[in-house]
Amino acid sequence: MTPVSTRGEQLGALFLPWHCALCGAPAAYGREICEPCNDDLPRVAECCPRCGLTLRKLDLDGLCRRCFARPPRFHRTVAPLTYGFPVDRLLLGLKFGRRMHLARSLAHAIAGNVRAQVAAGLLDMPDTLTPVPLHPRRLAKRGFNQAEEIARFAGRELGLPVSSGICRRVRNTRMQSRLSDDERLSNVAGAFECSGSPLRPAIVDDVVTTGATADALAGALIAAGAEHVQVWAVARAA
Repeated sequence: MTPVSTRGEQLGALFLPWHCALCGAPAAYGREICEPCNDDLPRVAECCPRCGLTLRKLDLDGLCRRCFARPPRFHRTVAPLTYGFPVDRLLLGLKFGRRMHLARSLAHAIAGNVRAQVAAGLLDMPDTLTPVPLHPRRLAKRGFNQAEEIARFAGRELGLPVSSGICRRVRNTRMQSRLSDDERLSNVAGAFECSGSPLRPAIVDDVVTTGATADALAGALIAAGAEHVQVWAVARAA
C-alpha cells in the first residue's frame, strides 16, 4: 500500500477514500486500481525489444520478423500491458471519457516496467519524455492530450523532464485506429516537425499498434538531433 505521508493526505484518505476504477473496491491511497485488479492486468510476455511485439517461434536474433526485415527509426520500446480488456477500458476512459485521474495509474504501469528494466541492465534512462503531439484542431476539440497527461505522471514518478513543446504535428491526420497498416504509414508520413531534440528522448503515447506514429515522430526527432529514441506506451496491440 502506498504510504500516506502528510496529515492532509491522512484526512483525505479517511474522508475521501480511493476506489478501484475497474471493480469499485477500496484501493491504496493515490492509486486508481486496487492490487488484485492491478495483478490481473494482461502483461506483455517475451517481446521484441525494438517494437514491443510479442515474439514468435520463427523470430530471429531476439527481434520480431518485422523489425529484422525493416527496423523502425526508434531503438527501444517499453509497453508493459497488452491492449485488451480491461486495459482498453482504462485507456478509452482517459482518452474519450475525460477520466483524467486514470493517467496516473497508466503512467504507474510504465514507470514500474522502466524501473525493472533499468535495474536489470536492459534499459538506459532517457534524457526527457516527449509526448506524441496532437494537431491544434484536435487538441482544441478534445481539450487535452492524453499522451502528455501520461508523460507528466511518468516523468514525476521517475524524475524525468517532459518536453512537450519541441515537437508539433503539422498535419491534421486521420484517426489511425480506422486505417489499415499501409494507410497508417502514409497517414503520418511527414506529420511531425521538431525544433530541436535531446540526444536520448523517449516518445510517450497511450498505445502502440503498428508503430507508424512512433516511427514518424522518431524520424523527426532524429532529424532534429536525437541519437537514440525510445518509445514508452501503456499498451502494445497484438
